[in-house]
Amino acid sequence: MVKASRWTAMGASVRGASHEKNGLNNQDAVRLRNPTGVDDFLVMAIADGHGSSRSFRSERGSALAAECAVSVLRQFVRRMGPCAPLSQVRRQAKMRWPQAMISAWKSAVRADLAESPFSPLDFAAFPEPPPVIKPGGELPSPAYLAYGATLVAVAITRRYILYSQLGDGDILAIHDGGVVSRPLPRQHEFMSNHTVSLCTHHAPSKFQIRVDPCRAGGPAMIMLSTDGYANCFGNEEAFFTVGADLLGYLRSHGIAMVGEMLEEWLRESSHDGSGDDITVGLATRSGAGFSI
Repeated sequence: MVKASRWTAMGASVRGASHEKNGLNNQDAVRLRNPTGVDDFLVMAIADGHGSSRSFRSERGSALAAECAVSVLRQFVRRMGPCAPLSQVRRQAKMRWPQAMISAWKSAVRADLAESPFSPLDFAAFPEPPPVIKPGGELPSPAYLAYGATLVAVAITRRYILYSQLGDGDILAIHDGGVVSRPLPRQHEFMSNHTVSLCTHHAPSKFQIRVDPCRAGGPAMIMLSTDGYANCFGNEEAFFTVGADLLGYLRSHGIAMVGEMLEEWLRESSHDGSGDDITVGLATRSGAGFSI
């Protein structure tokens, strides 16, 4: 059994080259919580704001999404406890986690709007006026669309790894020997602009979820990334090579060095590749030959 206390997470997010050119902010976000003495499990989430004209607050939407995901996943793991059968964890993850996540994100959006309401200028380019916001009521769909974002998240405990994804983005599991796999199937095309998200109708039913037991021979590293990273390479084989290379750097140079260089590597990838914002979260198992 692989203990969660032997895992360490790091993350980086960079503004895309095209966004720098067009004066747009980074629409991505990453949040993580490493194991502690109280909560000996790891939680990590990345979110990708749509950045479209209709999703003009997606920079905030992605930050709220990543923050909510870490909070709600921590609550989920605590509620399940350390001894719940994996069958129960899988069932509860599929039944409760998506709904709790969407509810938390929508609540955060409502709070953000209460503090910073829409102005007529926000909707000046659209045929309809700003949506009417009723205190304590559900928001109309254009309000949530303004904050639209996708989400990829993982929780690693002593007994299991919970993978979760809504919309585009990628999760790679990198194993000893550099073998790379996808815990969840990729449901979007490279360089595609079509995706489901937190603001999608019936979003809880669109989540992909998988729970695997922690055991010997499991992943040495798990990489979460927004689609701007994979799109720098254009095909799965090249993208998988990047995951294996990062594992190699961790083994040869250690976590501290990779943490220092990760942002610069992502910035170079954006300039040379997709031009999009890029966000990456890495969870590494220190007992798999890493130098910390």
